[in-house]
Amino acid sequence: MIYMNKIVLNPLKNKPEEYKGNKILERIREYYKEYFIQAIKRKWLEIPEDISHREIGFGYLKKVEDRNLSFDSDKDYLKWVLEKTPFHLYKSLSYMEYPHLFGGAQQKKIFKREIAFDIDVHRVKKCTHRDEGWICKYCLEEAKNQTFILIDEFLIPDFGLSKNDLRIVFSGNRGYHIYIKPQDREIRDTIEHWNRYQRRYLIEYILGKNLSLNYVGSGWKRRILNNIKNKQLRTQLSKYDNWKKLIDKKNEKDKNKIINLINSIKNRLELDEKVMEDDIRLLRVIGSLHGYTGFMVKEIKYNSLEYFNPLNHAIFSKFNKEYYNVKINQKIDSLRIKDRLYTHRSREIPVIMLLFLFGHGVDFEILD
Repeated sequence: MIYMNKIVLNPLKNKPEEYKGNKILERIREYYKEYFIQAIKRKWLEIPEDISHREIGFGYLKKVEDRNLSFDSDKDYLKWVLEKTPFHLYKSLSYMEYPHLFGGAQQKKIFKREIAFDIDVHRVKKCTHRDEGWICKYCLEEAKNQTFILIDEFLIPDFGLSKNDLRIVFSGNRGYHIYIKPQDREIRDTIEHWNRYQRRYLIEYILGKNLSLNYVGSGWKRRILNNIKNKQLRTQLSKYDNWKKLIDKKNEKDKNKIINLINSIKNRLELDEKVMEDDIRLLRVIGSLHGYTGFMVKEIKYNSLEYFNPLNHAIFSKFNKEYYNVKINQKIDSLRIKDRLYTHRSREIPVIMLLFLFGHGVDFEILD
């Protein structure tokens, strides 16, 4: 028999259990459930700290179809995950007195909040795929590169954090989540009680939004000088704090060149600012699956990050062992998983590619 993947071409608001006639959707849910059984057994799946004060959200064909859920215990939460087997699973960064209430921060009574960054990289120049929503080794490498920039050029030297104060998580797509979790409980308690304006100040500093060339502070001065290859210019700027005064003395061509160079150094990070600022922001649960790719939302130690390749290491092992015969009815960009290339001409694909095609709304058939 042949089952066409039509349901994802026009995502529906209804829950998957209302579409039991769709064989592909049923099969996808079985794989998600199989994964969650193992993720819970092996303790990959995060149980958000202080679960009774955290809001949970989830989705199937969309990222967040429902939220304002809360659980009294770890057991209730894990039982719910197995019953629902969501394709997208989220937790609030904030701790709330009333996480189940509808509305904003005032209704939910937020009393503290995790500090986390979300690096979300889009298509880069080296990418060979045309689809903005696709992935390849180049955009994944850029996401990792930006993670190192954030950690090595900002969080450690400017804020005195150590590698052990950070929690690094591959998002399951083209990004990383970096949580600030100081081992010093007093420092952690202080920053988790920051209000949205204090968090806004932090991310604006990192994005260089308030950088004044009239006086360049030590952190940004070090960062810019380290990324200037022109030795003469680097020497000139190192002697001044007021760079604007020096730059204004240059001719128009050199002046624009220097300003553009500084701006390019400032604009190296693609951070989702709302993840830092929004009081009721949700972030993917560590150890869940990303519903658009089927890849694991996976925690990585800093010392392992250099060698981490999502196309190899963020895939549940069983998803690359079972294969399907398929017919892909539209042209797609190629994707290399575990050193094997898949295109619209591929006739045999593993489960992980099946999940990826489904999550991206590709029209395909399973040939039984």
